[in-house]
Amino acid sequence: MAEGIHLQVITPIKLVVDEQVDEVVAPGAAGEFGVLPGHVPFITTLSDGEVKYKKGGSETKIIVEGGFAEVRDDKVSILTERVRQV
Repeated sequence: MAEGIHLQVITPIKLVVDEQVDEVVAPGAAGEFGVLPGHVPFITTLSDGEVKYKKGGSETKIIVEGGFAEVRDDKVSILTERVRQV
């Protein structure tokens, strides 16, 4: 199993998040999904909602407005129109 997940959250304007994390939870179109290291690859559309990611003992939350998520090779890439901090 790999040492964490590389998370990137990208809007048309800027790269919002670019860091190694332990876990990612996001609002998929078919329901919320979680990603841990070693997860199988997939691509999904996102609903408006909360993306949570954990690093060490802390959890960070941001709000995304739709978009797409790709999980591949212990990397989660989220492309969204807009991000708001919680």
